[in-house]
Amino acid sequence: MTKERVYEDYGDLPEVRLSDLEQDQELLELEEGTLSARLRLSFKDMRRATRILLDENPTEPRLLFYVLMSDVIFFLNFGMKFAVAPGQNVEDALPSELAGAIGGLVAICFLLRTATLYLFSGATAFVCRLFGGTGSWRDTRAGIFWASLVAAPIGVLGAILVIVMGVFAPTLPFLADPMVQLPAQLIGVIAFVFFVSASVAESHGFKNTSPIFIAFSLLTVAILVGGLYLLGSLRAAF
Repeated sequence: MTKERVYEDYGDLPEVRLSDLEQDQELLELEEGTLSARLRLSFKDMRRATRILLDENPTEPRLLFYVLMSDVIFFLNFGMKFAVAPGQNVEDALPSELAGAIGGLVAICFLLRTATLYLFSGATAFVCRLFGGTGSWRDTRAGIFWASLVAAPIGVLGAILVIVMGVFAPTLPFLADPMVQLPAQLIGVIAFVFFVSASVAESHGFKNTSPIFIAFSLLTVAILVGGLYLLGSLRAAF
């Protein structure tokens, strides 16, 4: 058999690339329902992970599960700060007052935060539809609920960094500077905005994520500034 004959026999074989095999393995793990595989894919490509989730047509209990899981991690984030690196007001509080503060934090995490994400998803879907988005409220909340769970562990990492800075602050005083701690404090917020922007863009069929990321970033800055102003006003009043 000549060399030309060999090429004719095998010339129609499909090209196999390592990236294709890796994607096939990721899809197999997702079909098996492993949460860790879905998280890894989200960290690599949030838009693709969102598309796969939407194609699965997840039920509402499943979406609520994602929210509640992110609520648990969100509570862990702030609980670590209270337990490991409490502020002066927490240290001076009576046990009953501290229990009340923790109870209020639980209510904020599991009730107010969940309700806020539902409302935020509805408002986001409405605005995106005005600008040509094609996703429904259900598509939007599926992406946002999943993004909130993906971003939550990063917030915990930020809390750990703040705690470590507090531990070493007596030796390295510059670590107590609020401006030094600010990036660690905000890393969870930044991750949330980034992943939510990608999921919303995919949910509504927008080609570019950047405009949504910029819009959410400006909204976040406005909320933070408004919250700080309100907190300062309340402290001045009382």
